[in-house]
Amino acid sequence: MHNNLLKIFCFFIFFVSSFSVLSQDKIKFGYHNQSGKVKNIKTKAIEENIEEEKILSIISETLDDYNQRQLDGIDSINDIIDSNIFISEIKDTILVSVLLPLYIERNDTLVNFLRENMEDTNQIYSKSELALDFLEGIMFAIDSLSELQIPIKLQVFDTENNLDTVRKISNSKFVKQSTIVFGPIYSKNFNFFRNKFRADRNKIIINPLSDNQKYLQNSKNVYFLQPSLKQKRDSICLFINKFEKSKDIYFVSLESEDKTLDYNQIKFRLDSVFTEFPVKEFENLSVINKQSFTFLNPDSNLVFVLSEDEVFIKKIVTFIRAIDTNVSIYSSEIITKIKGIDIEDLMRLDIHVPVSNYFDNYSQKNKYLQNKFESIFYHKMNENSRLSFYSILHFCSHQKQYHFTQLFKGGGFINTDVQICTYKDYRLLPIE
Repeated sequence: MHNNLLKIFCFFIFFVSSFSVLSQDKIKFGYHNQSGKVKNIKTKAIEENIEEEKILSIISETLDDYNQRQLDGIDSINDIIDSNIFISEIKDTILVSVLLPLYIERNDTLVNFLRENMEDTNQIYSKSELALDFLEGIMFAIDSLSELQIPIKLQVFDTENNLDTVRKISNSKFVKQSTIVFGPIYSKNFNFFRNKFRADRNKIIINPLSDNQKYLQNSKNVYFLQPSLKQKRDSICLFINKFEKSKDIYFVSLESEDKTLDYNQIKFRLDSVFTEFPVKEFENLSVINKQSFTFLNPDSNLVFVLSEDEVFIKKIVTFIRAIDTNVSIYSSEIITKIKGIDIEDLMRLDIHVPVSNYFDNYSQKNKYLQNKFESIFYHKMNENSRLSFYSILHFCSHQKQYHFTQLFKGGGFINTDVQICTYKDYRLLPIE
């Protein structure tokens, strides 16, 4: 309930800052408190000329304006950015542009329709959810940096996932002057934007979702927050090479997915470890049963699941679990997110998965961080909010959150944070 109330209010602010209404000289950004009432946070008057821009402008400049609000004394942020070391070395105001598909007009239309039909207006356009997740993480980071007296100006643009809109936004004076740009997040829009600004050495362009390496070529100012599939696969192969040499390896896949290329690449990486690489390719889901896995030996097996199909993976887990054999299953991270798969089964099958940007929900530091986030937004911080939160901290402070590598000479950078994890005591934990 509170989650939707917050988002409805965010969109109310977005509405009043759309193309048709840009004469105001002050915008307030607020949160709902637990009673559902709006809790306003004062902001300074916006001095920038925004008559031609479709934006929500949120200025975060000094701690005084925030009255030491909810994030006062947040220990986890001090762990993330050691204020004793950092002090206030960043004196120049950092300009941050956020380009996200908020779909303001569609939400306006939806709310008007619901109101006219006497229906519950506590709803938002479903495609706006992703953008709001990212925006919440960014706002949380801006608040945290304000505690450290880091001066930041933030402007949020609604791209509408429309290339023409992105073109207009890219001509904004603020965007051109920005040091950091978060987004656009969809391929066509991002490709246009990075092509336009690829030569700007004073600009960092962040893409939180893509791992398409072609967008890194000849784009030295582009940063990907998601490790590539190749990096995840290589991490698995390195782990197997080091710890699983004594087991017999088998591959399982679904014929319709055609994982031949993946199979050959993994085989090449493990060729010095194993002499045989048998693969069991299932024609369809209906042929999978307990007898399908009689090829496994009773002692020590390593089963590499090549598929990304959730139903297929669920069947694999179900029927291998029913066999009395010693097995370790290697799969993508998707296996940990499939509804209906019991964690006890994953523990029994010794699941190993490559996890990018691992976040320990059980550590005291992260529990504190989650609680502070929830005290503002009334829901837990999800993966997307964490990505945007840590990326702003990374690029706006001297305490780095990610490890980036440059894949191509003269190209952009990609996050390399991948850890092999397994379940222990019902928790997904990195293997030390």
